[in-house]
Amino acid sequence: MTTYDDKKQNNNNTAPIQDEDDEQLLLVEDDELILLEDDEIIPLVEEDDNSSLQVEPWKIMIVDDDLAVHQATKLALKNFVFDGRPLLLLEAFSGSEAKKLILENPDIAFILLDVVMETNDAGLNLVRYIREELNNRRIQIILRTGQPGEAPEEYVIRNYEINDYRTKVELTRQRLITSTISALRAYRNVIAVEEKSIELTKTLKNLQQTQLQLIQTEKMSSLGKMIAGIAHEINNPITFISGNIDYAREYVSDLLALIDLYQENLSVPVAAIEEKLEDLDLEFLSQDLEKLLDSMQTGSDRISKIVLGLRNFSRLDEAQMKQVNIHEGLENTLLILQHRLIANGSYPEITVVKNYGKLLPVNCYANQLNQVFLEIFTNAIDILTTSKDVEKKPTIFITTEMKDSETVRVSIADNGIGMSENICKRVFDPFFTTKPVGEGTGLGLSISYQIITEQHKGELQCISQLEKGTEFIIDIPI
Repeated sequence: MTTYDDKKQNNNNTAPIQDEDDEQLLLVEDDELILLEDDEIIPLVEEDDNSSLQVEPWKIMIVDDDLAVHQATKLALKNFVFDGRPLLLLEAFSGSEAKKLILENPDIAFILLDVVMETNDAGLNLVRYIREELNNRRIQIILRTGQPGEAPEEYVIRNYEINDYRTKVELTRQRLITSTISALRAYRNVIAVEEKSIELTKTLKNLQQTQLQLIQTEKMSSLGKMIAGIAHEINNPITFISGNIDYAREYVSDLLALIDLYQENLSVPVAAIEEKLEDLDLEFLSQDLEKLLDSMQTGSDRISKIVLGLRNFSRLDEAQMKQVNIHEGLENTLLILQHRLIANGSYPEITVVKNYGKLLPVNCYANQLNQVFLEIFTNAIDILTTSKDVEKKPTIFITTEMKDSETVRVSIADNGIGMSENICKRVFDPFFTTKPVGEGTGLGLSISYQIITEQHKGELQCISQLEKGTEFIIDIPI
């Protein structure tokens, strides 16, 4: 048996050694193959037959510091084909060489690994590197050693994640081919399981996303129905009030004119009437009553605008694309969130700075676009209301412009705490949220991204810097 010192001497003399074990490996060529299936191995091809080279080969790596072992292994596996694919043999003469090859070839199927090379435990260290540092469980590792005393089988099996343990005396050509087939079959099965697991994970994620999208859509639909219902209920009485203010103004004007007429034509007013006129201060009442009616008119007009805004925000009757004024959508959304912009005991008033450009109408799904505006505004408000920077006045900046002749650009920015680059890159990922558990699904911005990019063929970008705020840029083809 070739010893470690013999190997070193051989390497120093640069002449390959072929001991009795190697001769056995080379000479036993008529052994009957076992554990084979008809569809997994085909007859050995001749050297001039290149048909097997047209398919992707199985990558196998020989890691051994003995050149003769490499030569014997290559000869034994020459023209070998498994599952319709030939072998590509990679060679390393040390653990360090093997590490480099593994990094360059992550699709290596299995390794025939010696134990004693540049150090007595070089092979075992390579096993730990593959399994622990690279976290690679795909590669099948067959440990083969000519010095089992350096790596006792039970100890190695218990402490190292290898797939097979062989002494070099055991590896006749038949056993080498059998081990190769078993390793390739195991590698193929691991890949299949991993691919199936990835597929199932993706399917589960898609199902979860679809479920949450349905929930989110239902919430928006319920919100729209509720808003539309409230708007309808408010609209009837406010229309009645607004429609009668003009009549009230006219009637009051007639009554005041009648009082003036009485005063002009009664030379001696009745004492009781005179006293009452002094108590009422008729002149002030006449002037203030007009202001009162004006205030009522202003209030009713304001409520009418709010009702119209609520109805426009819900847009339940607009399931199809239609031309929309983007500014109306922004204003209607801000109207819904007005109560969150005003100051309370926990945070100051949030200022909204608008820089509206001249825009062309956009052909879009108005309700969906309002949903995007609502999500972005809500996130900005959430950030600004939790900021502890008392010196910075919380502000939302809205800028609209024509990016080009065919595209409308809407920018919604805040001067909040901002986000790191890593978080900014993930804000549109499904289920990603920085909010505490129970406060966010991590789906709002993901759905917004789909609405803009898929439904409207536009773009949605997030730009943010820590302590400098966050900006969302929406580009929508008109």
